[in-house]
Amino acid sequence: AVVSTQSTGDGDVDSMPAWSASLTSNLVPQFAAAILRSNLWPGAFTFGLEKKFENLYIGWGHKYTAESYSPPAPPATQDEYPSGVEVTEVPDPTVDEERALQAVQQEQLAREAEEAEMEDDDDDDE
Repeated sequence: AVVSTQSTGDGDVDSMPAWSASLTSNLVPQFAAAILRSNLWPGAFTFGLEKKFENLYIGWGHKYTAESYSPPAPPATQDEYPSGVEVTEVPDPTVDEERALQAVQQEQLAREAEEAEMEDDDDDDE
């Protein structure tokens, strides 16, 4: 619900009147619309022509303040992550290098399996 009140009840804003009045045209004032701009609520306007009027508000929902708003400073930037062997980027291995590594790993697994069999055989002999 919109509540209409008289503008005479609005107080001054920083030694300015609560409303500033103007016309849409100074060239032909008899056909100009009257405009009232709120100095307390930036973005609030009332305009009228003859017996019709409208209210318009385009703003952030904050009253006028003489002090400018400054947001707090952002936190300090973080240091770079320390660069070491475990995080250093290296080129990807080639297919041949991957196959060679796979062959070495298979040989190592085969040796470990043989050693495990030999230990099991030794345990069975005892």
